[in-house]
Amino acid sequence: MLKTAVHILVVLLVTTPVVAQQVTGRVLDAVNNEPLVGANLSDSTRTKGTTTDDLGHFSWDIAANGSTIYVNHLGYQELKITVTGDKRSLRILMPATAHQLPQMIVSASNTSSKLLEIPYSVSVISRNEIERDNGTNIADPINRIPGLYMHSGTLNTNRITVRGIGSRSLFSTTKIRAYINEIPLTTGDGETTVEDIDLSLVERVEVLKGPASSIYGAGLGGTVNLKALKAPYNATDISSELTFGSYGLFRSVNGFEHSTDAVNLRVNYSTINQDSYRENNEYDRKTINVLNQIYPGENTTVTFWGSWINLLAFIPSSLDSAAFAENPRQAAFTWGQTMGFEDYNKGLAGANLSTSFSNQWELSASLFGSLRDSYELRPFNILEEETGSVGSRLKFTFNPEIKTGNLVWTFGGEYFNENYQWQTLENQDREPGMLLSDNDERRWYYNAFTEVSWTLPKGTIFSAGLNLNNTQYRYRDLMTDNGDQSGNYSFDTQWSPRLAVLHNFSDRMAVYGQLSHGFSPPTLAETLTPDGVINPDIQPETGYNLEFGTRGQFKGTRLNYDVSIYSMYIENLLVARRVGDDQFVGVNAGKTRHRGIDLSLSYDVLAESVKSDLHAWLTYGYADYFFKEFIDLDNDYSGNELTGTPRHKLNWGLDFTHDTGLYGNLTFLYVSSMPMRDDNTAFSEAYALMNIKMGYQKQLSRLLGVKVFAAVNNIWDESYASMISVNAASFGGSLPRYYYPGLPRNYYGGFSVNVRIR
Repeated sequence: MLKTAVHILVVLLVTTPVVAQQVTGRVLDAVNNEPLVGANLSDSTRTKGTTTDDLGHFSWDIAANGSTIYVNHLGYQELKITVTGDKRSLRILMPATAHQLPQMIVSASNTSSKLLEIPYSVSVISRNEIERDNGTNIADPINRIPGLYMHSGTLNTNRITVRGIGSRSLFSTTKIRAYINEIPLTTGDGETTVEDIDLSLVERVEVLKGPASSIYGAGLGGTVNLKALKAPYNATDISSELTFGSYGLFRSVNGFEHSTDAVNLRVNYSTINQDSYRENNEYDRKTINVLNQIYPGENTTVTFWGSWINLLAFIPSSLDSAAFAENPRQAAFTWGQTMGFEDYNKGLAGANLSTSFSNQWELSASLFGSLRDSYELRPFNILEEETGSVGSRLKFTFNPEIKTGNLVWTFGGEYFNENYQWQTLENQDREPGMLLSDNDERRWYYNAFTEVSWTLPKGTIFSAGLNLNNTQYRYRDLMTDNGDQSGNYSFDTQWSPRLAVLHNFSDRMAVYGQLSHGFSPPTLAETLTPDGVINPDIQPETGYNLEFGTRGQFKGTRLNYDVSIYSMYIENLLVARRVGDDQFVGVNAGKTRHRGIDLSLSYDVLAESVKSDLHAWLTYGYADYFFKEFIDLDNDYSGNELTGTPRHKLNWGLDFTHDTGLYGNLTFLYVSSMPMRDDNTAFSEAYALMNIKMGYQKQLSRLLGVKVFAAVNNIWDESYASMISVNAASFGGSLPRYYYPGLPRNYYGGFSVNVRIR
């Protein structure tokens, strides 16, 4: 009897089907929340599975408990997910691989597409590329992008140029727009401080070169989009990383991360301290950052982002040629004597709602604001500033059903309102003295935009866009002892069209061409005459960009390429003419021509079957930029090379990883000489830098991961200028102070610990 019962039980166990669990969900790009079409999901045997549809959805019957799913998509890191009995709907966020691939989804123009389907020049800096360096400054990864050059005098004095645009700015980045998670980092008068954002917060940087975006205001230089780092999928982690280095470098990053299918939360606190190489160059920055994404529905994401930055940075300023050669560690005499510094607090915050309220309509709505309170001690006076801004962005995307191909229509607008108050006071032995000026400035603009992209069945994409911008300033002189200089200024409404076409010859090769218009308004300071009166004749810089390019992957190889040829023609060139130690006047003085070639190559040296990965890459930018017509007062600079931009910039490098946890990279940068004066009578010296970094990263257990690393920068101990002050003036017979010395050979190392709570 017992034997018979056992036989019956065995038969039932064998013949009864395994209880199945219906699991549904979406697979999305971790940065942009865009659906990944054709992502592969498989079980532990890699023989059974499913793929995602055109909206990233999947549905699959799997075993009820303890089932393992592997998720793969070309261009993204493989995820291993354990599905338990309480899981019914998954929201799987996939991080991109370290290297750019044509299949990577990017949203640089706010319309997410595969890199292979974007008909303009865009470059991507991945998280792995950011981690090649010590995390203190974005200059190193920016300078690996062809067509871009970032002058970096100190950690708080930087200037980004894109294809020569912004190269003649004095001490900061202008004519380039920047955003982090839809929050503008650009002020109302066009100044951008990307270096304020701690790199521990950044997952990816997407850079549009030139006026390629109707969506973001058609800036002449382009747009830099920073995407905040998110928590890893379905985990709760606590982490800490410490970095120590030459010249008193100390950096710490401490974070908490929590992610489920309903929420993604990341909080971190970071500090950077450095005594620095030069005199009067101490630097201390603290940052608190919170990113929280909530997913109330399958097609809805609500994002909250906020950051608070406290900075105290002393200012060594630039050196003349004699001081640079004799003792580059010294500060400029007047700044060193005064012990000049800047001290400010800055807050950034924003919220975004993204939702698909039908199969054809999507909405993205953002609100954002910022605060800044600054005190700057300078040799000639003391500057006190307070800035507050608010704004909003609204974007609709319509994807109608049409008989031929796929049509996507995007339209919306952005409004920005900023109030800037500043006073200058006498510097009396480093203490505030008599009030010298008292000013209030309101800046506001609006952008209305529309963009249409039509993809035909055979791989041709037509794209057209239009941006409308209106910018206004209101200036109030609150100190009227010498007459009231108050006034209002508004520019003519700017219409910036863009036309582009791209053809995919295969799933690994595309060719594109575009014609686009852009503009850059002057700052309010540039609209003022030497007497402080608004000059009604000053106009924005405007220009057209013609560009042809191709990107893809050579058939049968692991070699990716991206090449573009461009020609930009700029009119109403804005010139900051120095009329005093701290006085500059803006004038429209001429026209420039910007012609160049951008080249990027990357190659996976080792086959995928081996346990090691060796990745080689190279970027090169050729820049033929010159003054087409430039007459400033009695000086004719027509035909001269454009100031502050190198003609040649070459990068190459190697990235190595091994399954044992070892990793490393070798990077090389060459920058050719560049003119420092409009008359081309003075040029900087060319320089070359070699850096190396090695490390070990290992997940010691399911709950504990560690990383240690060490690096040497400027291996050859090159003496060079990391920033040039263009058209530096000389006073009292002194030499012009052009040079910000770069760091000599320097070292850093550190370690991190990651503890997984869940």
